[in-house]
Amino acid sequence: MTLKLIRITAAAVTFAFAMHGLITGSNLLIGWMMLSLGVMMLVMGIEEIQKDKKLIGYVSLGAFVLISSTGIEQLIQLYKQ
Repeated sequence: MTLKLIRITAAAVTFAFAMHGLITGSNLLIGWMMLSLGVMMLVMGIEEIQKDKKLIGYVSLGAFVLISSTGIEQLIQLYKQ
């Protein structure tokens, strides 16, 4: 139940950041959006591994690593300026 709540919260945060970016045309929150998307992928991967769908779970964990590293890179570039 806790993982489902975290997944839904991360999805809502990701959606809110995406809508903010679309409406305002601002790219300031894209790093945070990527991090919340990464958290959502992490939780989905853990849930799939617990359901014995290991392949999909490991692919989701790989997506978590790639998306989160991109988000961190975006945040570093944003706050470096």
